[in-house]
Amino acid sequence: MTETTTAGAVCAACETPLTGRWCHACGQDSRARPVPLRALVVEVATSYSPVDGKLARTLAVLVVRPGRLLEAYRSGAGSLYVTPLKLFVASTALFLSVLNFSDTTLVQYVWKVDRGGQAGPALYDPVSMEVKVQGATDGERWLQPKIEPAIDPEVTAAIQAAARAASDEPTRASMRYELVLNAEQADWAARLSGWLPNVLWLLMPVYAVFLIPFFGRRRLFLEHVIFAMWAHAVGFLLAMGLAGINAAGANLSAAWLVVPYLAYFTIAAARYYAVAPVQAFWRGIVHLSLYVVLALMPAAVAILATVTDWPALIAWIEAV
Repeated sequence: MTETTTAGAVCAACETPLTGRWCHACGQDSRARPVPLRALVVEVATSYSPVDGKLARTLAVLVVRPGRLLEAYRSGAGSLYVTPLKLFVASTALFLSVLNFSDTTLVQYVWKVDRGGQAGPALYDPVSMEVKVQGATDGERWLQPKIEPAIDPEVTAAIQAAARAASDEPTRASMRYELVLNAEQADWAARLSGWLPNVLWLLMPVYAVFLIPFFGRRRLFLEHVIFAMWAHAVGFLLAMGLAGINAAGANLSAAWLVVPYLAYFTIAAARYYAVAPVQAFWRGIVHLSLYVVLALMPAAVAILATVTDWPALIAWIEAV
């Protein structure tokens, strides 16, 4: 059906003479009018939500055909799915939402007494320069339900008592600095969780650079960037799944994420870069190792440096 327009009508947005319903200069709909609230809500939900129909189709393909998205983007069929950039942004938002609503943390340093009311004395080992509390266990928890308080009050009381009773300055200074370290660990975990999306935006090109020696120096750098976005999105979705499982009480280690990640990486890299699966597998292992050691760990250390109490650290070094 041909659209008709009143003779002499002009676009309300740019005042261009109209020859049909839609302005050929700016695309404005000449019949646009205020819509009912219900229609407005539907429009907002479908236009601005990170989870729309196209994204749902994309996530489904990610599960059953890991390399399909990359193949589609290269072959010109990418309109069926969200772009790698939007996939990365949406997966980041979904991951952070799951952490928030499941009361799960990316990482938390916890020091708990094994049996309440039975904490032993705090001891300082001058060889390893570590403080231990008998009957208590400490360590980092990744993608696990949040524990409050992270540092058991009995642990803090044992360290404070040991500092007061210490007969030599190195032991006393180490006990006091251990209390400072506990506070720093909590700040580091909070900042790492908050800064993660920003850090990964900065590290995305680094991930892509590490792909070059393993999957082709003659390829366009943008091809590696596209794969890097896809790989980070997969990592976020796998981490989101593990966080949800742990929130239900599974208590699985985050180290298990390496297995499905390498499986997805192998399938996708073999198809995207046209290499044998075995080649994609071992190159993926080396690439992931380099990325963790040379990019992720330095980033975590840099964040730790922002929360370190440097005067307290220097005072402790001088004392021991």
